[in-house]
Amino acid sequence: PIDNVQVSVVQNLNLYGNKDEEPFLPYLPQFTTLVWNLLMTVTPHTKHDALATISIRFLSSLIGKMMHRKLFEGEGTLREIFGRIIIPNLTIREIDQERFEDDPAEFILSDMESSDTESRRKCTQELLRAMCRQFEQETTTICSEHVNQMLGQFAADKSKWEMKDVAIHLML
Repeated sequence: PIDNVQVSVVQNLNLYGNKDEEPFLPYLPQFTTLVWNLLMTVTPHTKHDALATISIRFLSSLIGKMMHRKLFEGEGTLREIFGRIIIPNLTIREIDQERFEDDPAEFILSDMESSDTESRRKCTQELLRAMCRQFEQETTTICSEHVNQMLGQFAADKSKWEMKDVAIHLML
Protein backbone atom coordinates (compact mmCIF):
# COMPACT_ATOMS: atom_id res chain seq x y z
CA PRO A 1 0.00 0.00 0.00
CA ILE A 2 0.86 3.67 0.23
CA ASP A 3 2.86 3.12 3.43
CA ASN A 4 5.37 0.95 1.55
CA VAL A 5 5.77 3.61 -1.15
CA GLN A 6 6.31 6.30 1.48
CA VAL A 7 8.92 4.13 3.24
CA SER A 8 10.74 3.61 -0.08
CA VAL A 9 10.71 7.32 -0.87
CA VAL A 10 12.12 8.25 2.54
CA GLN A 11 14.75 5.48 2.22
CA ASN A 12 15.82 6.99 -1.09
CA LEU A 13 15.95 10.46 0.44
CA ASN A 14 18.10 9.03 3.20
CA LEU A 15 20.48 7.54 0.64
CA TYR A 16 20.74 10.81 -1.28
CA GLY A 17 21.24 12.74 1.94
CA ASN A 18 24.03 10.44 3.08
CA LYS A 19 25.76 9.36 -0.13
CA ASP A 20 25.32 11.97 -2.83
CA GLU A 21 24.69 15.20 -0.96
CA GLU A 22 25.86 17.85 -3.40
CA PRO A 23 23.15 17.56 -6.08
CA PHE A 24 20.60 16.96 -3.32
CA LEU A 25 21.41 20.08 -1.24
CA PRO A 26 19.14 22.56 -3.07
CA TYR A 27 16.14 20.29 -2.43
CA LEU A 28 17.02 19.31 1.12
CA PRO A 29 14.92 21.93 2.97
CA GLN A 30 11.77 21.00 1.01
CA PHE A 31 12.33 17.26 1.46
CA THR A 32 13.06 17.75 5.16
CA THR A 33 9.76 19.60 5.55
CA LEU A 34 7.92 16.87 3.64
CA VAL A 35 9.40 14.09 5.78
CA TRP A 36 8.73 16.12 8.94
CA ASN A 37 5.07 16.62 7.93
CA LEU A 38 4.75 12.96 7.00
CA LEU A 39 6.12 11.97 10.40
CA MET A 40 3.50 14.18 12.07
CA THR A 41 0.74 12.10 10.43
CA VAL A 42 2.15 8.73 11.48
CA THR A 43 0.06 6.95 14.08
CA PRO A 44 1.47 4.82 16.92
CA HIS A 45 0.07 1.68 15.23
CA THR A 46 2.59 -0.98 14.27
CA LYS A 47 1.67 -0.69 10.60
CA HIS A 48 3.44 2.69 10.63
CA ASP A 49 6.58 1.53 12.45
CA ALA A 50 8.71 1.23 9.30
CA LEU A 51 7.70 4.70 8.11
CA ALA A 52 8.28 6.22 11.55
CA THR A 53 11.71 4.64 12.01
CA ILE A 54 13.02 5.54 8.55
CA SER A 55 11.69 9.11 8.87
CA ILE A 56 13.28 9.53 12.29
CA ARG A 57 16.54 8.13 10.89
CA PHE A 58 16.41 10.66 8.04
CA LEU A 59 16.02 13.54 10.50
CA SER A 60 18.78 12.09 12.72
CA SER A 61 21.22 11.90 9.85
CA LEU A 62 20.55 15.54 8.97
CA ILE A 63 20.69 16.84 12.53
CA GLY A 64 23.93 14.95 13.06
CA LYS A 65 25.74 16.89 10.32
CA MET A 66 27.14 20.33 10.96
CA MET A 67 26.36 21.42 7.40
CA HIS A 68 22.62 21.00 8.02
CA ARG A 69 22.61 22.74 11.40
CA LYS A 70 20.69 25.76 10.09
CA LEU A 71 17.68 23.59 9.25
CA PHE A 72 17.13 22.83 12.95
CA GLU A 73 18.90 25.46 15.03
CA GLY A 74 15.93 27.47 16.29
CA GLU A 75 14.86 26.67 19.83
CA GLY A 76 11.25 26.47 18.66
CA THR A 77 12.25 23.81 16.14
CA LEU A 78 14.09 21.81 18.78
CA ARG A 79 11.13 22.08 21.16
CA GLU A 80 8.80 20.90 18.41
CA ILE A 81 11.06 17.92 17.72
CA PHE A 82 10.87 17.06 21.41
CA GLY A 83 7.13 17.52 21.75
CA ARG A 84 5.99 16.01 18.46
CA ILE A 85 8.63 13.39 17.66
CA ILE A 86 10.79 12.41 20.62
CA ILE A 87 8.22 12.18 23.43
CA PRO A 88 5.50 10.38 21.40
CA ASN A 89 7.98 7.87 19.97
CA LEU A 90 9.65 7.16 23.32
CA THR A 91 6.30 6.57 25.02
CA ILE A 92 5.69 2.88 25.51
CA ARG A 93 2.75 1.68 23.44
CA GLU A 94 0.17 -0.96 24.26
CA ILE A 95 1.81 -3.37 21.81
CA ASP A 96 5.12 -2.84 23.62
CA GLN A 97 3.49 -3.60 26.95
CA GLU A 98 2.04 -6.80 25.48
CA ARG A 99 5.47 -7.81 24.15
CA PHE A 100 6.92 -7.19 27.61
CA GLU A 101 4.23 -9.31 29.27
CA ASP A 102 4.71 -12.13 26.74
CA ASP A 103 8.52 -12.28 26.95
CA PRO A 104 10.21 -9.76 29.27
CA ALA A 105 13.74 -10.91 28.47
CA GLU A 106 13.23 -10.56 24.71
CA PHE A 107 11.59 -7.16 25.15
CA ILE A 108 14.49 -5.86 27.22
CA LEU A 109 17.00 -7.29 24.77
CA SER A 110 15.32 -5.61 21.79
CA ASP A 111 14.42 -2.37 23.57
CA MET A 112 17.37 -1.59 25.80
CA GLU A 113 20.33 -3.58 24.56
CA SER A 114 21.80 -3.65 21.11
CA SER A 115 19.92 -5.89 18.77
CA ASP A 116 19.37 -6.08 15.05
CA THR A 117 15.78 -4.88 15.17
CA GLU A 118 14.78 -1.31 14.55
CA SER A 119 12.31 0.22 16.94
CA ARG A 120 10.80 3.66 17.25
CA ARG A 121 12.35 4.06 20.66
CA LYS A 122 15.86 3.18 19.44
CA CYS A 123 15.65 5.51 16.45
CA THR A 124 14.29 8.25 18.66
CA GLN A 125 17.17 7.84 21.11
CA GLU A 126 19.57 8.15 18.18
CA LEU A 127 17.78 11.34 17.13
CA LEU A 128 18.18 12.67 20.67
CA ARG A 129 21.91 11.81 20.65
CA ALA A 130 22.34 13.65 17.33
CA MET A 131 20.58 16.67 18.82
CA CYS A 132 22.89 16.52 21.84
CA ARG A 133 25.97 16.53 19.61
CA GLN A 134 24.81 19.53 17.55
CA PHE A 135 22.80 21.51 20.10
CA GLU A 136 24.09 20.35 23.45
CA GLN A 137 23.03 23.32 25.59
CA GLU A 138 19.56 23.74 24.05
CA THR A 139 18.85 20.00 24.03
CA THR A 140 19.97 19.59 27.63
CA THR A 141 17.72 22.44 28.75
CA ILE A 142 14.67 21.14 26.89
CA CYS A 143 15.33 17.56 27.98
CA SER A 144 15.69 18.58 31.64
CA GLU A 145 12.39 20.43 31.49
CA HIS A 146 10.61 17.36 30.10
CA VAL A 147 12.25 14.99 32.57
CA ASN A 148 11.26 17.20 35.53
CA GLN A 149 7.71 17.58 34.23
CA MET A 150 7.29 13.84 33.67
CA LEU A 151 8.77 12.85 37.00
CA GLY A 152 6.46 15.41 38.62
CA GLN A 153 3.46 13.81 36.89
CA PHE A 154 4.58 10.40 38.09
CA ALA A 155 5.13 11.66 41.65
CA ALA A 156 1.60 13.14 41.69
CA ASP A 157 0.01 9.99 40.27
CA LYS A 158 1.88 6.68 40.50
CA SER A 159 -0.41 5.15 37.86
CA LYS A 160 1.35 7.34 35.27
CA TRP A 161 4.41 5.09 35.21
CA GLU A 162 4.71 5.65 31.45
CA MET A 163 5.87 9.20 32.21
CA LYS A 164 8.67 7.85 34.38
CA ASP A 165 9.61 5.39 31.63
CA VAL A 166 9.88 8.18 29.07
CA ALA A 167 11.92 10.31 31.51
CA ILE A 168 14.33 7.41 31.98
CA HIS A 169 14.65 6.90 28.22
CA LEU A 170 15.34 10.60 27.75
CA MET A 171 18.35 10.19 30.02
CA LEU A 172 19.73 7.00 28.40
